[in-house]
Amino acid sequence: MIALRRSLVPLVIVLVILVALFYAVFPTRTFMDQSAAIAEVQAELDALYEENEALRDRMEVLTQPEEIERLARSEYNLVYPGEEAYAMLPPAPEPVKVPDLWPLNALVSSLGG
Repeated sequence: MIALRRSLVPLVIVLVILVALFYAVFPTRTFMDQSAAIAEVQAELDALYEENEALRDRMEVLTQPEEIERLARSEYNLVYPGEEAYAMLPPAPEPVKVPDLWPLNALVSSLGG
């Protein structure tokens, strides 16, 4: 009976330690994972707040009549009644230079060159 107790006591102690570790380590690791996830989401939330603030500032600027007129004229080519809008065309591209070689002579003459 005493021999049975001597072999059972260390086993019970080991089991108690394992159960204590199970209840202490796993929640701690879960807590650490959740803390990291919260920090990541908080950083994303801060970035969204900054973006919202920038958009509010832009919205405030876009409600001013001078900015509306500037955008209408520059981006949409709108004018007041009685005004005329002109568009500048880009310069024509340079003609292609074809070397004066035998197979290309017929091509140049057929193109009018």
